[in-house]
Amino acid sequence: MAERTGVEESLVYEVLDLVFTMADQTNALLADTLGDLELTAVQAKALWKIEPSASPTMRQLAASLHCDPSTVTFIADRLQDKGLITREIDPANRRAKIVTLTELGLTTRHQLAAAMVTRSHVGRLGPAEQRQLKRLLTRAVSTHTTE
Repeated sequence: MAERTGVEESLVYEVLDLVFTMADQTNALLADTLGDLELTAVQAKALWKIEPSASPTMRQLAASLHCDPSTVTFIADRLQDKGLITREIDPANRRAKIVTLTELGLTTRHQLAAAMVTRSHVGRLGPAEQRQLKRLLTRAVSTHTTE
């Protein structure tokens, strides 16, 4: 990899600062929604990661949240206590548990998604801008480099 010039390095810092600022602002914009839903940011992120059409295993959920399986157990306990998810033995692998949204969990996830669409800065961009941002962010977070 070629060494970066001071200008290029400065640009990287500016972009990262914007990414962090956007994350902070998104969290602030959603704070009242999370309060209304009685969710922590971590619980909301877990709900966001549980696709209604595909029930992940606890291990898959941990991987998508980039955390330890024991941490997901703690989060899942709280979500189950709230009636938002169920955990059942995976019929395909009896050693694993799958996580499924309940009706309340599905409703809560939809409310969270609606708030993200209407309140986040990304939701305020036009469709072409969103597609461009998605392409750039996908490229930036890709673990495969083409250099």
